[in-house]
This record gives sequence, C-alpha cells and structure tokens, in this order.
Amino acid sequence: MTVIPAVDTKVLVVQASSKKKGRRRLSRLVKQNRRQTVAQLTAQCEYNAVPSASVSEHTVQRTLLDMGLYSRRPTSVPLLTKRRRQIRLQWAREHRDWTMDEWKTVAG
Repeated sequence: MTVIPAVDTKVLVVQASSKKKGRRRLSRLVKQNRRQTVAQLTAQCEYNAVPSASVSEHTVQRTLLDMGLYSRRPTSVPLLTKRRRQIRLQWAREHRDWTMDEWKTVAG
C-alpha cells in the first residue's frame, strides 16, 4: 500500500494568486513604458516585490513571452524637414481628386 502525502491547498492558492499579481504588475510596468529593457523591468519587479523575493531576467522574459509581449528594436526615423513637409503637402493637394481607379494603379 502506498501512502500519498496530502497537499495543502491553501499554499497552492496563495502561490497561484501571487503569480497572477506578479503578471499583472509586470503587464502594468510594460504598458507604462514600452521601451524598457528586460533588465530594467526585472529591477523594477524586484524593487516593488517583497524584499526577500528575487526575480531573474530569464523569468521576466519568459513571462512576457507567455503574455504575448515580444521585444522589438525601435525604428529610427528621421524627422521631417520643413522642405520635405512642403513637398508632401503639395503632392497631397495634387492627388486629392484622384478616383479609386487611379489609386488602384499605385503599387503598394
């Protein structure tokens, strides 16, 4: 006969709820500043969490991936100059009366 030790369900509930809280906190941190690195998010999680708890960058990265949040490099786009804005405006004014058939000929 095999004896299976009983599992304390209260401990499991506390762990699950604290995990959900951590995920919500991490989601909130990401939405506040989308350009933060994983290292910065990890530091903020450790600062806001219980002092004895530590979170690894790998755990934060894995949690973000599970939540569907992937890291991307921000694109660097040069700002429009005054001349370039004038050229765009002129082009838009010249083409504002185009029909749908004319727009269909534009390669997109």
